[in-house]
Amino acid sequence: MPVDLVAVYDYIRDYSGKIMFLIGVVLLIVGVLALNLYGSILSAGSLFSGILFIVFGLFIQLGFFSGNLRSLSGAGTILICFSIIFLAFSVVMFEFLEVSSAKIVPWIYHGAVLGYIVRMSSERPYLWLSALFMQSGLALFITGIVLKIFHAVKP
Repeated sequence: MPVDLVAVYDYIRDYSGKIMFLIGVVLLIVGVLALNLYGSILSAGSLFSGILFIVFGLFIQLGFFSGNLRSLSGAGTILICFSIIFLAFSVVMFEFLEVSSAKIVPWIYHGAVLGYIVRMSSERPYLWLSALFMQSGLALFITGIVLKIFHAVKP
C-alpha cells in the first residue's frame, strides 16, 4: 500500500501548529526533567527549543503569521518572533546562574532615596547576559505589538 505524500503534507500543513505545540511540550518536559543534571546542555537546549516550539505553535494556531510581511504588521510579527527567541534565551541563561548572595540597597541621588535596587552576586557571570537578552526581548515585543496595533488602527 503506497503512502500518499500529498495527503501527509496536507495533514502536516493543516495541523502544524498543534504538532509544534506538542513537540514543544515534550521538549519542555525533557528540559525540566534534565534540570537536575547540573549545567546540562540537554536541559538548556530542550528548554530553549520547547519554549520556541510552544510559542510558535500557538502563533500558528491563532493565525498570527497570516499578515502581509511587507506591511507594518509583518514587521511587528518579525519583531515579536525575535523577542520570543531573546526571551527564551534569557530563560535558558538564567538556568545556569547561581546566585551566591542577594541584598537590597537604597538608590540614593543627591541625598534622597529614590527607590531600592536588588544587588545579586553570582558565581557565574551570566546574570548580565540574561538581563540584556530579557530587556532586548521585552523592547522588541513592545515595539512589535505597537506596530501591529498601529497597522490595525490605521485607516
